[in-house]
Amino acid sequence: MRVFFALGLNESVNLAARKALADYKNQLSGEGRAVPDANLHLTLAFLGDVPEAVLPALCEEANAICLSSFSLTLSQLAVWSGPNIACATVATPPAMLCELAHRLSQLAAWPAQRDSHAFTPHITLRRGVKTVQGLDGPPLPSLTFTCQRFGLYASPSHQATHGPRDSEGIALYQCLHAFDLTSRN
Repeated sequence: MRVFFALGLNESVNLAARKALADYKNQLSGEGRAVPDANLHLTLAFLGDVPEAVLPALCEEANAICLSSFSLTLSQLAVWSGPNIACATVATPPAMLCELAHRLSQLAAWPAQRDSHAFTPHITLRRGVKTVQGLDGPPLPSLTFTCQRFGLYASPSHQATHGPRDSEGIALYQCLHAFDLTSRN
């Protein structure tokens, strides 16, 4: 099972900002295809294919992370040519966001080889985009999210025939377990 830790950004306090982000994403046209609204997230750590037997240990370690909730503001649209995506990015990532990503990448139960890429917070909006000139749409509005929890998500493989799908048949991510961010001092 392919899994990753992410901010789903779907807490009730974020409903308006999440809807605004989905509306913005759906206004973009041109190259590529839009990510389903339900799949909007900010990846904290991608684990890849993980045996189900490892999930309880990952959840136990992730649940032990003690960090305060924080806010982040998406303010820029970027196109990354390596993965060919258009994404909403954060001009100045909050220290707590970077700390959470770092701690998740250091979990002892991590079963795979760690990703060597530096953590760069972003939310993918469209796939198959090669250049910013290939997109049509308004500038990204500044959107602030309050991050009170993160989750362990499953990403169905392209060959998987089961699991939820959107109206176009694209597989939807499933939150396997959610973890609260709170100050436990």
